[in-house]
This record gives sequence, structure tokens and C-alpha cells, in this order.
Amino acid sequence: MNQAQKRAHWAAVIEQQQQSQLSIKQFCQANGISYQTFFYWSKRLHSTDTVQTLQPIVFNEQSHSSSESVVLFFTNGIRAELPAALNTTQIKRWVDALQ
Repeated sequence: MNQAQKRAHWAAVIEQQQQSQLSIKQFCQANGISYQTFFYWSKRLHSTDTVQTLQPIVFNEQSHSSSESVVLFFTNGIRAELPAALNTTQIKRWVDALQ
């Protein structure tokens, strides 16, 4: 299991615990998970030293016909197709929501 897979696995485990209505200790015991390992990954996934990359998006606000669209590709694999008639504020809201 590579690092990205480990992160995804533990993010899912932590989400399951939060949804379970069990305390962390109860959840770990019920699922055969080391209490210390759970906290290690919880801290690691929520630490602020995670590398974040910024991807600049340049907008030129112009008048477009209603049939045109803007397609945005994010590094996390999301592809968003938005009407080109949206103004830059509306597009920014979508970008913020999708990241």
C-alpha cells in the first residue's frame, strides 16, 4: 500500500469512527485497531504541515454566448464544466466549493 492509499484508508477509518456514534476507544476495540495508531493517523491527516500546491486560475471576464462553457480540471481529478456566462465571482465560488 503506497502513501496515498494509506492516507485514503485512514481517512475512511476516521470518518467511519465519526459516523459510528462510538467513542474512539470503543470503535478501536470493536474494529481491532490500535488506539495509538488511530491517533497517529488522526494527527497526521489533520496536521498543518501537509504540502499544498496552488494552481493559479486566470479569468478574463468577457461576454460569451449562453452555449459556451468553461471547463476546469482540478489536480484531484474533478472536472467541472460551468456556463461561460458566469461572472468571475460565481466561478470562484464553484472553484472554492470543488477543491
